Amino acid sequence: MKSRELIVFLAIIVCVLFSSAAHGDSVYSSLRSSAPDIRQFDTFVISFVLNQKCNNPFDQDEIKVSGYFIGPNGKKETVPGFFTGDASLWEIRYTPRETGVFTWLFTVQASGKKITSPQSNFNVLPGKSDGFIRKSKNNYLYTVFDSGKPFFGIGYNLAWSGNNNAADYEAYFANLRKNGCNLTRIWLNNRWTLKVEDGKLGTYNMEHAKKLDEILALAEKYGIYIILTLDSYGSLMPETGTWDENAWDTNPYNSDNGGPCSSPEDFFTHPTAIKYYKNRLNYIMARWGYSPNILAFELWNEMDTPMSWTAEMILYAKSLNPHGQFTTTSLGYPWGNNFDESLVWSMDAVDIIQRHIYGNQSKDITGYLISTSRANLTVYRKPVITEEFGMDMSKSDRTCDLQGYGIAFHNSLWACACSGSFSTALNWWWDEYVIARKLYTQYAPLKKFLEGINWDSKVVKFAKTTSLACKNPKTTSEYSDVVIKPRQDWGDTRYKVFTIDNNGDISGGVVNHYLHGEKRREIRIEPVFHVNYPENGKFIITIGMVSDEANLKVLLDNALVLSKYLPAGKGKGPWQNSFYKEADGIYIAHYFSDVSVDIPKGEHTIRLINSGKDWVGLKTIKLTNYTSGNFADARATGMVIGKHMIFWIQNKNYDWQGFAAGKTDLERITGASFNVLEIPDGNYLVEWWDTLTGSVLKTDNSKASDNTLKLNIPPFSKDIACKITRK
Repeated sequence: MKSRELIVFLAIIVCVLFSSAAHGDSVYSSLRSSAPDIRQFDTFVISFVLNQKCNNPFDQDEIKVSGYFIGPNGKKETVPGFFTGDASLWEIRYTPRETGVFTWLFTVQASGKKITSPQSNFNVLPGKSDGFIRKSKNNYLYTVFDSGKPFFGIGYNLAWSGNNNAADYEAYFANLRKNGCNLTRIWLNNRWTLKVEDGKLGTYNMEHAKKLDEILALAEKYGIYIILTLDSYGSLMPETGTWDENAWDTNPYNSDNGGPCSSPEDFFTHPTAIKYYKNRLNYIMARWGYSPNILAFELWNEMDTPMSWTAEMILYAKSLNPHGQFTTTSLGYPWGNNFDESLVWSMDAVDIIQRHIYGNQSKDITGYLISTSRANLTVYRKPVITEEFGMDMSKSDRTCDLQGYGIAFHNSLWACACSGSFSTALNWWWDEYVIARKLYTQYAPLKKFLEGINWDSKVVKFAKTTSLACKNPKTTSEYSDVVIKPRQDWGDTRYKVFTIDNNGDISGGVVNHYLHGEKRREIRIEPVFHVNYPENGKFIITIGMVSDEANLKVLLDNALVLSKYLPAGKGKGPWQNSFYKEADGIYIAHYFSDVSVDIPKGEHTIRLINSGKDWVGLKTIKLTNYTSGNFADARATGMVIGKHMIFWIQNKNYDWQGFAAGKTDLERITGASFNVLEIPDGNYLVEWWDTLTGSVLKTDNSKASDNTLKLNIPPFSKDIACKITRK
């Protein structure tokens, strides 16, 4: 903290008494503040010794210190003060975001009385700092500093280190900066991390608090911005977790440890638990809310917190901290919970959308990254980040990628950067994979490629393109089938509308295996598919299992074209076999049979409905006569941003699963091209980039006409990037 180095002795302003003059004890002494002149976005610090005795300096009901700052425009802002852990020393930290003369004072509330300090002033001069990171005022996708400088995040997770010492983080931060990174994510209050509330309920770990002070100072030194995660699901997890993350048995809120909660669920409802959690939030915002290097405060890692609690605590955190960093959370636990995440992401107080994506969520994890990024941005119109990424949620990336190819890692960076996220995906396996395999060298090429992009532009949209055409078709047959394999995710209602391109790509997310009926109305969806058949074909659904009774209906362009009654029962039937599920008192039948709908050539909308009692399992969906060898086995994703367009083109066989299986000999893609649609006519400079070296392979001068620009892709085996500038 720069301004803390400027703290000088100001004066002991006045001796104020809580009671009658006969009492004779001053409430505070040794009052100090930062120098009377500081720079914009440096931190102004007030410190004093509090002479009032208290049992718990972290309990606001016992003692509450508040700092008040009136800016040159007359706006008044309040920040809480905090006990530093040194003797009886308290501090108030405030970071001014504008220049001019500020007036300050503070109050102390204790023993039923309130003492107010005299007013004083300090002057804020222009500085060189860029300030805090905000949402762009010109578009809903990207972020920008207070200074107006655009921000795009590049980095990986650093949730904890072995000893969580500042020296450990300095080594990490130096590595991040050296390789073009500016963003990371650090956890608090977990088994392996720095802790705030530790041991006894309502008392805080001052050793760890001072470490975080030092870490934030280092983040400022190295230009690293932090998503600060305040807790993780393991704190409320009673069962044994995959990673031994379960810590409910040691949680100070647990009644077995003297806390108020007899179960983890009580944490969100018990008045005493809520009181102490608010005290914790108060301390966090008081001590660290000053820092421009905190990009966001994330309430929870992967916890499905109740909506009312989430809304209350996010709004409370915002009320404590006038500096205005983003507030967010992430979702997941309890696993398999029927949780409507749209209620969280739609809240105005939730500033950014979080995604944790691992390879076993989809066979095509790169396509999943691209399509779900676009889907979330389109629905919620807020900045999106994949703040955790890995190849398998139950295994280390080092185990999945024994050879250290780093393919999923590489693809995640470029896929996110070119599909609307305001940051690269943040890989989870920092020490044993990113650092051990030296994959951090892949950040600098991306950073170089993105230089000059104005993320604060008013002109920002997803690039509209044709599929990648192939000059030399690979097959003699004119058309082939596209097969969709839905994912078994019981209560997932996130993705409902899908577009299937003629190269076989599906956008809009992942199709759910479970098509629920009337019994599960709370998680029932009716998936819609936008298709464009180049010739007459079929839409074929392979039915897997059916629970109790279902009725599958298919609507083609809103007209009912198929209705299939699917019962489940004992003995023989239209199913192959069945069994009785005693716990639910129902039969489940295995069908493994197809239903088919004829689809005419052209664009159509197909909707699936289950009007029966319970669910039907969609094993596969096949679109016949849908794609051909005229399309390259590659995909392009891109953005229009101001005067630039950026694209990433990936050979779809350049994936980690194929390389892990020994399929490392990729066929070189030659003669591929695609058109960029709905752009202004005129002349464009087209640069083709090597994504591994960050060098320009080829430069073209091209002209767009009829709002279309044709791009001929240079030969490539793995991937290639394209940066286009309008002249």
